Parts: sequence; structure tokens; C-alpha cells
Amino acid sequence: MLFVLFVLAPCFALGCRSETPRASTCPAGFRADDARAEGILAKLGDVPAGARARDQALAKGGISFCFGRIGVSSVTTSGAVLIDEALGTEEAAARVGHLLTHVAEGLRVEPRGGEDESCEVITERALAAEAAALSLELGLRRALGVGSSARVRYEFEGGYWAAPEKAREGLVLDYLRAHPDGAPGIDALASGYARRCREARGAASAR
Repeated sequence: MLFVLFVLAPCFALGCRSETPRASTCPAGFRADDARAEGILAKLGDVPAGARARDQALAKGGISFCFGRIGVSSVTTSGAVLIDEALGTEEAAARVGHLLTHVAEGLRVEPRGGEDESCEVITERALAAEAAALSLELGLRRALGVGSSARVRYEFEGGYWAAPEKAREGLVLDYLRAHPDGAPGIDALASGYARRCREARGAASAR
């Protein structure tokens, strides 16, 4: 049975520990800043949904928080959360809540139907996870008062809040499907997942 693994980093969201972990190092171009990371984690604790994402992820261990210049803050397979240093504390906390959701869920999306599961199915599942994490991020942005001063502006944010609550996550998912090669604040998620799936399938068949 073939299992293909993908990183959820936009790709991407611990009652056990709230201190800043030091398990891994930051990649080139990024630096650790314990005081700033602790401030972001504390700010997440101001919102119950943020506290849950934080605590569930930190309970897994192996996470580091790294600051530098990056267009879209993301998380690596080694557990390094790469945060745009230009973000304010509240906006960074909302984004980190999104990324820690991916950490808590294992960072990876893998086939659940055996080797016959198509790349289309795998990509769609990855996008659904991204839509859920983005919905959490938007909720955190509102709860933490991220407004007109936001550095990152999502094109769908206004429509998200105008839609009925039950339709909001679906609205984000539809947006990601319609923008496979990325959009403001969004990496090339759909095309990226599909490409990695094809590459992994090709490498497996060549063995």
C-alpha cells in the first residue's frame, strides 16, 4: 500500500505546556526571539480557540518559532514556524494559531483509501484542512482586533463575515479552489499539493 505524505504549509493550529519550545533550530534567514514568541503564544491564550490550537500543538513538542522576512508565514516539516517579522503581535498570533492547527493535526495529509486514491482526492482533502485553518485564523483576527492595520489582507475576508456562519468555511474552500496558483496572502496551495502528489507517485513507481 502506497502512502504519500504532504506538508500542510500555505503550506500550513496544548493545555500541557505554554512555554516556548526550543527543540529545533531556525533555517537560514530566520532567527529565534523567545520573548516575542512567548508574547504571541500568550496572546493566543486570550481566545479559547487559539488557546486550544496552541496547547494541542505544543503538547506534541518539537516546535520552534522563527522570525524573518517571508511573504506568507508558514510551518516546515521539522516544526519550525516561520513568522513574518513585520506582523504585529495580534496578526501574528492569528496566523500562528492557523499554523499550529496543522501541527496539532500532524502537519501531513496522506491517502486514506490505498494506492488508488487519486491526487485530486488528496488535494481536495488538503484544501479542506486549509479552509478550516484559515477560518480559525479569521476568527482569531476578529477576536484579537486585527483590523485596518493588518499587513495581510485576504480578498475573501469581508465576504466571509457577511456569509451565514454555516457557509463561511465552504466560502473559503471555494476561494482556494478558484485560486490554485495563489492569491494575496495565500500560497499556491492547490497546484502545490497536486504537484507534490504527482512527484511522489512518480518517485514511488520508479522504485
